[in-house]
Amino acid sequence: MTIVTKVPDMNAPILYRINVAEAKLGVSRATIYRLAKEGTLELVKIGKRSSGITAASIAAMIEKNKVIR
Repeated sequence: MTIVTKVPDMNAPILYRINVAEAKLGVSRATIYRLAKEGTLELVKIGKRSSGITAASIAAMIEKNKVIR
């Protein structure tokens, strides 16, 4: 039995700034913050006035909401 594991891409971002997360998901800034408050997206404080959304939480949200045809 062969077990295949996915090797993480070291060049792939692990955190997206809010404006990039908006563009990737096609939603507003307010929706990003609402989804973070609900726990759907993971918000990470980078500094006093800046935040980011984890790439893993964006990928998980997309995977969870896929429509299977």
